[in-house]
Amino acid sequence: MAEYFGSKVEDVFNTMPARFLPQGVAGVDVVIGYDISGESGGKWTVTIRDAKLTVAAVPELPKCSVVLSTDAETFVGGALGKIDAAEAFGAGKIKFTGDITAVLNVLPKAFSPFKPVVRAVAIIESMPARFKPEKAEGVSLKIGYDLSGEGGGAWTMVIKDQTCTLKQGLDSDCSVTMRMASDVFVGLNTGTIDPGAAFGSGQVKIDGDIMAAGTTAKLFAKFEVAGAEEKKGEELISLKCIPTINQRFATGTHMGKWFAGLKEMKIIGTRCPVCHRIMVPPTEVCAVCRIRTDDFVEVGPKATVCLIDTIYYASPDPLTGQVRHTPYAGAYMVLDGGSPMESFAMEINPKDMDRIKPGMKIRPVWNEQRSGTFTDLLYFEIDD
Repeated sequence: MAEYFGSKVEDVFNTMPARFLPQGVAGVDVVIGYDISGESGGKWTVTIRDAKLTVAAVPELPKCSVVLSTDAETFVGGALGKIDAAEAFGAGKIKFTGDITAVLNVLPKAFSPFKPVVRAVAIIESMPARFKPEKAEGVSLKIGYDLSGEGGGAWTMVIKDQTCTLKQGLDSDCSVTMRMASDVFVGLNTGTIDPGAAFGSGQVKIDGDIMAAGTTAKLFAKFEVAGAEEKKGEELISLKCIPTINQRFATGTHMGKWFAGLKEMKIIGTRCPVCHRIMVPPTEVCAVCRIRTDDFVEVGPKATVCLIDTIYYASPDPLTGQVRHTPYAGAYMVLDGGSPMESFAMEINPKDMDRIKPGMKIRPVWNEQRSGTFTDLLYFEIDD
């Protein structure tokens, strides 16, 4: 399908569920039809009812509250902010049939902004254009890329006589073959995954000459996301190191109670016998009164958000060693029945990142298979 500004028409619709903001459309009952002409165009309906979203590609548009008609390039460009929608409307490139207020009043509140969808194949196919022949004098390599998962595939990059040629499929005599999931490959090339951490955690596997793999970075210019806003800033210098220590820990009495509670879908804390504040997870000593705390109490499971912390730097998860995909968010919260000045921190469901706010009620989401470990409590999500 045709791409415009590096994205397809279907990308805008396919990402709508993840970008949907139900709190912005309370009480809304609307069906918005889209009639997109041109290559990769088609017809879609977006139904918002009872703060729920349904997106569907349809052969013919049903009765809609409003129908937006435009060409594919204008539609994608408007979604990315590359084309001024107001100017396109004034020039007749965007037309509405029906209640135009359903679009003007609802859409800005219903969705977070659309961002370009980066595909592994786009990165691979851009490599010959990003090749730096002046850096490849005397270099003769065959580099294989074996990418698994959705959007993956296999390619061979031939570098010889200061030229770069891309071939579909893996040659049997590659100097080096790099194997990874396609989303890891995209993350490495867009800067959302740290290369050292990805290699160290085993998410990238190399067959062949590992030194040849290390030389590839200097042979290609940085991949730029098509359609994304250009951001210029100070160049960052980093020193990469992955320390590993073989060690085991005993939970002790108090954390043992904590993990036993997680297995039963309970959140356990300790109450100080002097100041009566409740500490979660349970601690053996009250840091304020400096007295032992052996009174175990159950709190929650719901909580109120106090502060949201969004992380954009990709680093290994200290509990698993796997590279985290960014951005992700955590919340500092006060659990129901807990002490107002004692917060508990936990990760937030990724689908709620764009709409969670301080003061909201949230609830825990538990692992279906629990064994009394840190993975029993997956994250918290908005208590809709």
